[in-house]
Amino acid sequence: MSSTVVADAKFLRRVLFGLVGLTLMTGALAGFTTVQAMNATPGECLFFCK
Repeated sequence: MSSTVVADAKFLRRVLFGLVGLTLMTGALAGFTTVQAMNATPGECLFFCK
């Protein structure tokens, strides 16, 4: 294979793993905030309270 094809494959692999990693982090954050919201008592402020 030519070096251009190999470089493109490496770049696309990095992009794919980056997107998968971001998706996992976003899902974990969404799950965490959902659990926090479900466990909060009504009227309780969790974030950015004054």
